[in-house]
Amino acid sequence: MSKTEMENEHGDAPPCKKTKLDDIEKEVTEEVSEEVTEEGAKAVEPAEPEVEAGPPTGIPLICGSLNWDTIGRSKAPVKSKPRQVEAVWRPAVISALSDYRIADVVSGPLAAHSFFITKDGLCLGLGRNEQGQLGLGNTTRTDSAEVIPALKSLKIVQASCGKSHSMFVTEDGDVWACGDNNMGQLGIGGKGEGIEMLPKKVQIEEPVVHTACGLDFTLFVTKAGALFSAGSSENGQLGLNDAGEFIDKGSKIAFNKELVPVRVHSFFTRDARSKDISRVQNVQIRTVSAGLHHCLAVSKNNELFTWGYNGHGRLGHNTTANELVPMRVNAFPATKVEGVKMARCSHSGCFAVSHTETTYLWGQNQIAKFECPYPRPIEDLYGWRVNDLSPGKKHHVIVAEYSSIAFGKSTEGELGLGPTFKSSSKPDKMNAVEGLKMIKCAVGEGHTLLLALDDDQEAKDIIEGLEVNLD
Repeated sequence: MSKTEMENEHGDAPPCKKTKLDDIEKEVTEEVSEEVTEEGAKAVEPAEPEVEAGPPTGIPLICGSLNWDTIGRSKAPVKSKPRQVEAVWRPAVISALSDYRIADVVSGPLAAHSFFITKDGLCLGLGRNEQGQLGLGNTTRTDSAEVIPALKSLKIVQASCGKSHSMFVTEDGDVWACGDNNMGQLGIGGKGEGIEMLPKKVQIEEPVVHTACGLDFTLFVTKAGALFSAGSSENGQLGLNDAGEFIDKGSKIAFNKELVPVRVHSFFTRDARSKDISRVQNVQIRTVSAGLHHCLAVSKNNELFTWGYNGHGRLGHNTTANELVPMRVNAFPATKVEGVKMARCSHSGCFAVSHTETTYLWGQNQIAKFECPYPRPIEDLYGWRVNDLSPGKKHHVIVAEYSSIAFGKSTEGELGLGPTFKSSSKPDKMNAVEGLKMIKCAVGEGHTLLLALDDDQEAKDIIEGLEVNLD
């Protein structure tokens, strides 16, 4: 299907005009209602209030490494225990979650742990837990998805994973954090050191709707569209116009850390010719994403801003100089009807989908040995209507229409293409789940999560035929 046909099929219908017939129908309805009431012929029961529809839910699938101790490491820790099944090469059903309706799957390009959020706001954790990042009150890895007891009384609506820390957002806009806090990335105040094995409340007064975790920093978006950041200021990733560098004891270079979330007040744009910088006014942020040391934010006006470390041109400004403040990526129009539909940080690059349904990437792609300092269309994805995307460290996943597409390196099945595929430099379909519409996808280090919609018999039959991961 062409881009134009796709837009025509899925575009918004024009608003209906009110006609004289509408007024006549309203008058007749009122007259009949009055006659029934006066004659007492029939009791008219009040209509039941409409039940507000929640987020769509589905069946969570997993592929890739299941040995959380060894993901991304040359050798396992001394106390590591082997697993009976260490890898899944095609998407498999997670049997431990069969009693739940899952609304979201969560991981991150740096993370060897994941979360599952149910329709009712329960949060379950899975994977590596050496810094208490699962919030279970211990540092023991979890091989079977487990409800986080400390969060059971709260309704969780969003979560995010860094390498060793995690964030949880409640329906009331409160944020809870756990895991590594050595750079103050949890935003809970104090000295910014040690680990927190149980979730603690983040010290931010405004209600939050979205978070993103980097290596040692965190981003927060409030209901009003304000952007806050906490943690390490190295490389300018906090967006506060300061890398926070100073000389510490023994003449060592160290960096400031923000122990509670600090508001990012200013957003900028740079003229392509003159290189003059000017402030962008009235920016309200819709969503954020974080890589190793770089960040992006999409505004409610569909503008894209990036900042932080710019090695390999991962910020998309056609330079490799770091940005200490959010700088608009001028490759995308700053309009409500065009611009960026969604964007995500990979480990060392960025992906974005425009409102014209073109998917772009920039920065570093290790498998294809690709480096590009500006947004470049992915030609193999022309014509696809993207539902969600999740770029990682060495592999990336995009779910579009009724296909799940992956490319990158596959050491233990994280591409979901089967055991014969070790890597794919070009996007390739996961044939095992072809025909399934995915609500969400989440790429972690060495593993992939998918959330499959099971709203018809055909989808249920495909899911029934998948391998089952018994953990």
